[in-house]
Amino acid sequence: MARRPKGMAALIGALGFLVLGSPGIAQDKAAIVKDRQSYMKTQGADTKTIGDYAKGVADKASAIKAIDDLLARNPKMLALFAPGTSTTDMPGVSYAKPAIWTDKDHFAMTISTLHDLEVKEAALIKTGTPAEVGAGLAELGKNGCGGCHAAFREKKPE
Repeated sequence: MARRPKGMAALIGALGFLVLGSPGIAQDKAAIVKDRQSYMKTQGADTKTIGDYAKGVADKASAIKAIDDLLARNPKMLALFAPGTSTTDMPGVSYAKPAIWTDKDHFAMTISTLHDLEVKEAALIKTGTPAEVGAGLAELGKNGCGGCHAAFREKKPE
């Protein structure tokens, strides 16, 4: 009889748990949303650092670190949106529109656009002037972050 690696047994058990469900899944979904919101706040902090560099308030090394962090996190973004964590599923907790799951291709394309704009911004930070960085950041905010938020995020009540 063939032996499975120890990690394989754990993986099969975890998948079975997810498929069969448990009372703790609602709590897990709340944790997923909390982690997603924390992730996005970190994105915002990095974007602010880049903006501060463009304004002459932060140094270039800080801006480079911030854009590198954004680029490193971008590929992980899709995984933050587990099914069952939309605003419809979790009103008042999640602000992710159900369109994320019904229009997956558009959502993925929006994240890809964000990545392309982050790559462009990285080049500006490394070789451009602070004014060019600021202009690139405006485009990143409008067509990257804003492009996703407009289509896929409910506004939080004030």
